[in-house]
Amino acid sequence: MSGPHIKGPYINPTQHFVFQRVHSLDGKILHLDAHLDLLSRAFRQVYGFDPAFNSNHSSCLSSASIAHQIAMELRAAHFPSKGSATAIICLSTNDNSDQHTTNSPKINILPERALFDLGYAHSSLRPAGVTFEYSVPFSAFPTGFHLSAAALFDTLAANQSATPSAANPSTVSRSIRRSGNFLISCGDSPLFAIRGRALSSPPLVSGAIDSIERRLVIEAAPKARLTFVEEPIPHSELTSLEELFFADAAGLTSFSSCDGAKFMSLLASKLAPLLARD
Repeated sequence: MSGPHIKGPYINPTQHFVFQRVHSLDGKILHLDAHLDLLSRAFRQVYGFDPAFNSNHSSCLSSASIAHQIAMELRAAHFPSKGSATAIICLSTNDNSDQHTTNSPKINILPERALFDLGYAHSSLRPAGVTFEYSVPFSAFPTGFHLSAAALFDTLAANQSATPSAANPSTVSRSIRRSGNFLISCGDSPLFAIRGRALSSPPLVSGAIDSIERRLVIEAAPKARLTFVEEPIPHSELTSLEELFFADAAGLTSFSSCDGAKFMSLLASKLAPLLARD
């Protein structure tokens, strides 16, 4: 279950950056090395040079240095020293330099939210999904474009959804990116569908985002007696699915519905605690 936003990150929609969401558990950043590897790969693809070292030849993506920066920012934002929280590591070029000559990446740590549960968990809040067809540049990696687009389409999703009923006053909406007949992602988070004992997620070549949490879900599937298949999730087959959920740094969040199709959340709730923490 996710806690309230103690301090929301400020995202400048005009700023270009790549990012990774990370999970801090009692001060330890889960899978930090793997997150930094994805962040470095994304930076090279977007900016065309290696961010591992800056112009002074000192380490830019040192695990120890990043972990320390995250701890300092969480403390400055008055997050609890114990428990779970998420943060965003943003990596961009120095605005005041020539990125190709100085080779000077810029790191910004954004505290995101505190979590009630310890470690990866299944959210008790089940949003209604609303699909929109749109594309973003460099869709294979999380970028500032994903955050800006998700914020816009989440607002549109909320405006399109019915007013929450008295029976379900906590209903919220989340946008789902679609390409033609196929569902791609929920913002910068990978999507998963369950039908029977088959767990599926859109292929990376379709524009789906590679993430640490996607890998963790795939690795945990056999423990939940699920068989993973990388295949598209057709919008035309939503009514045949039993569950639809996304994975992010907090854990798993199941959709209650998507464009009118209703879903359960039984297997996703069993899968979330099985995600590896190290």
